[in-house]
Amino acid sequence: MTGTFHPEAGGPPTYLYHLLPALVERGHEVTVVTYGDVAEEFEYPYRVVRVSRRRPIPVRLLQFTEQVWRAAQDCDLIFVHGYGLPPAVVNLWRRKPMVIKLVGDFAWEYAVRHGLIDRDEDMDDFQQRRHGILVRLLRTLQRWYANRAQVVIVPSRYLAGVVQGWGIPSEKVQVIYNAVDRAAYDGLPDREHARRVLGLSGRVVLTVARLTPWKGVDRLVALLPGIREVVPDANLVVVGDGPEQANLERLARQMGVSDVVCFAGRVPQDRVALYLRAADVLVLYSGYEGLPHILLEAMLAGTPVVASAKGGIPEVVEDGVTGRLVPWGDEARLRDALLDALSDPARAASWAERARARIERDFSWVALVERTTLLLQQVATG
Repeated sequence: MTGTFHPEAGGPPTYLYHLLPALVERGHEVTVVTYGDVAEEFEYPYRVVRVSRRRPIPVRLLQFTEQVWRAAQDCDLIFVHGYGLPPAVVNLWRRKPMVIKLVGDFAWEYAVRHGLIDRDEDMDDFQQRRHGILVRLLRTLQRWYANRAQVVIVPSRYLAGVVQGWGIPSEKVQVIYNAVDRAAYDGLPDREHARRVLGLSGRVVLTVARLTPWKGVDRLVALLPGIREVVPDANLVVVGDGPEQANLERLARQMGVSDVVCFAGRVPQDRVALYLRAADVLVLYSGYEGLPHILLEAMLAGTPVVASAKGGIPEVVEDGVTGRLVPWGDEARLRDALLDALSDPARAASWAERARARIERDFSWVALVERTTLLLQQVATG
């Protein structure tokens, strides 16, 4: 059960799209229940049931819950990615073993998106503060459905600490680092070819993110004029869409850089890999990340990375060794790190080389599949 799925972009769809065929290859039968509207049908080695987002929220929530009820009838295990409330409610009656993977704090994200808290409130601060009754209700629901699972999978030690802070027993929480299948990045073209295919030129600063307030894309747009004073051919490519896109486009016009900021929108996963290959540097200046797939993908693609020292990111990026880490909220340091990457390509290439070796050694896709499969089997069989 997942709120997003292939062909949508993002960490959860990428993770599930690659994991589920591996489960099928090991003899397991899989049914996916998700939201989404696709213009074309895709072939999967398992059944996919989609509930349209075009319907009103109460209607689609009921329809999603109904599909979970049906799918859970004959299953041995409910495996939830993030969207835990409907399956937890259904499971009050179905009483199936359940595993949930959490990659963030839904209550915080919802509160930011809907203006229930200040849009700049840090997720770490959110854990400690007292809020209004609606936010408290969201946090209570999140804690309840997480506790309904026999095991909670998280992608970083950082997020394990957050989840345990909700009152989830530590023995229920299992850290399985995210990973990316190396095979998807072995056949990428060289940088110049990728740029020709995408129509890019100059020095390319790339960010790939859902356009929400905490992703910090507005900070990148605001820094671009100063960066171009030092690197005149620098431009920013933004891959992804979201509720902040109109605000970001307006900011680019106000800063006088709309002609050198490309909003590419949502693109297929194979196209994301091509953008990564074309970029001089991938920047993820986010106020919160559990353990982002896009950093792992960039590091496998051989793209130097600059990222905020938030959430689980420092568990992947070592400052000055496999990339650059920047304190969240310090835009001067961010500018310096980006100029460091753009002005000294040889040094940036050395970060990328060490980063790829680190990913291949410590974030193995084979290890993720084996650990996850074994865990699901153990929970399903009691």
